Amino acid sequence: MNSAIVAITTDIGAEGRVMEAFCQMPSVKECYMVYGVYDILVKVQAPSEDEMSAAIIAIRDLPGVRSTLTLVVCKEHKK
Repeated sequence: MNSAIVAITTDIGAEGRVMEAFCQMPSVKECYMVYGVYDILVKVQAPSEDEMSAAIIAIRDLPGVRSTLTLVVCKEHKK
């Protein structure tokens, strides 16, 4: 399974609407509204690199998304 963490900056006031849209995306497994440089963090999981790419493009294309920073997970440890 391919995973990535995407940090998103939204247009001012669009955080809630954008976060709700992310929650409807099947590849988005976790979604957090945060304070700081970024407005939202999402964890994306997909079975293939092509599906991961499509999910990230869908995130970037969503109205209200100003910019993204994608961190591809190379190793995961769960407590």
